[in-house]
Amino acid sequence: MGNALSERPRWFAAALIAVASIVLAHYAQVWTVVPASLAPTSDFAGTYVASTLIGSGHAQQIYDPASERQTLVSSGAPATHDNIPFENPPAAAVVALPFTLLGAGAAWRAWSLLQLALMGLSLLLVTRAAPWPAGLPRLPRVAIVLVALAGFGTGLLFVEGQWDGVSVLGLASAYALWRRDRPGAAGFALGFTAAIAKPQLVIGIAAYMIGRRDWRAVGGALAGAAVTVIVGLVGAGPRAFGSFVTAIATPSNSPTAQMQGASGLFGSLLGHAPGVFLLAAGAGIAAAAVAGWLGTVAHRRPDLFEPSLCAAVALSLFASPHLLGHDLTLLAPVFVAGLAWLAGRPSERRWPGLATLGVLAAWVLLSFASLGDLSQNNVGVPGRATPWVLLLTAVVWSALVAGAARPELAGRRRLPRSAVA
Repeated sequence: MGNALSERPRWFAAALIAVASIVLAHYAQVWTVVPASLAPTSDFAGTYVASTLIGSGHAQQIYDPASERQTLVSSGAPATHDNIPFENPPAAAVVALPFTLLGAGAAWRAWSLLQLALMGLSLLLVTRAAPWPAGLPRLPRVAIVLVALAGFGTGLLFVEGQWDGVSVLGLASAYALWRRDRPGAAGFALGFTAAIAKPQLVIGIAAYMIGRRDWRAVGGALAGAAVTVIVGLVGAGPRAFGSFVTAIATPSNSPTAQMQGASGLFGSLLGHAPGVFLLAAGAGIAAAAVAGWLGTVAHRRPDLFEPSLCAAVALSLFASPHLLGHDLTLLAPVFVAGLAWLAGRPSERRWPGLATLGVLAAWVLLSFASLGDLSQNNVGVPGRATPWVLLLTAVVWSALVAGAARPELAGRRRLPRSAVA
């Protein structure tokens, strides 16, 4: 297989690198032309305001709308754009506290660069840990990494100054540690980073770990989340946690129809019709249950870890009650790991094989779906595109898992009942 891989035409990988480089250059160009006056209106502004309130001794007000608006306008935001609430856990504001030493514009740029650096570091960790076949040349590996980095979610993350670089680093670190047979540390990395800002994104991943019976990882995740809670308690005080629960219970700035997971799917299909929340919750629970089943498959077949994890992450994002385009970056590290696994399959001797092309197509389609959903506010069929593509992505990887496990399942069906017992 090594010779076949080494003889693959390099033009496809070179084309991927060229396109991904152009896309990344466009993200950088958009970021550089954003004027400093708009920085206080980015998504990072909510975090900056909360951190500023903590730094000035008003930690108990980080979820108070009036205090947030006053601080936001003081940071340079126009009075007509003074409603960017802080909706992350208190630990997020504590972690971002050093950035308040900078003005709002400089802090946003520094934060955006940090998130991009975390994305790059995450993909490097995964690339080093992933099961690349020995015969795959370096050029396709570089192409896969750049395509993962160039997803539309990265552009949103970079320009908006969102938190997902931290979440991506946690998942990438967990994957690398799992590959080194250190499940406790893997769970800790995942739990600690997820609890800082976006715990809702890992619901399905938690179900996957439980289904995989990875109890050391589950324990590590709980310990990591506990450390994050302690950081929030020490830095913001216990009253902030009560205010946080109230803030997320009434997400006035996160309309259901604008989400891009299960809640966004049913919200965009049915609007404010009765039962939308229950439908979304039911779909999220079902997605988490399938992620748990994938974990059981990975428990029986450790060689299917990568594709099962890819499907589980896609389902975890779909199940998230609060999902926007920048959150899709969580798929980037498992995208790299999954394609590394695929490259070693017998069916992919001539890279890129049909399965690789299908996964690449789903990744590109996800970016276009998220881009289209930015300007899609209509209610009705077919609803938001991103949740449909997330489900398609999960189906693609689940089909690869099922296909790889089929010989084993067929063999079990042929065994006599006494042998199975």
